[in-house]
Amino acid sequence: MSGARGAWSAGVYLLFSFALLGCADERISEVTLDQLVGAPGAFDGERVRTRGIVQAFDDPEHYWIETSPRNRLSVRPASAVVDRVGESVVVVGRFTWHPEQGRRLELQSVLPAEEP
Repeated sequence: MSGARGAWSAGVYLLFSFALLGCADERISEVTLDQLVGAPGAFDGERVRTRGIVQAFDDPEHYWIETSPRNRLSVRPASAVVDRVGESVVVVGRFTWHPEQGRRLELQSVLPAEEP
């Protein structure tokens, strides 16, 4: 029994190690919303970390972060920020930009922002 448990543990360890290595290869760009708005094509497809205040609109329901009315970034899934409307947050996710669909961040993490 202990041999099977040891083999299982080793397998889990290897899978976890490969997952971490995959994440380590991809860098996260530290950017401001000003940068994402000013040159969205430069960050398209990248993982980014940025900050802003969570805002929402009811019809149709959607959520975004902003630093000013001009600097907005749509965030998904809504479930990650629905309880944080009005809060300043730091977000990490995959940024995408399309000229007709705008700027969007597929969220990987959301944390409260520490005020400067």
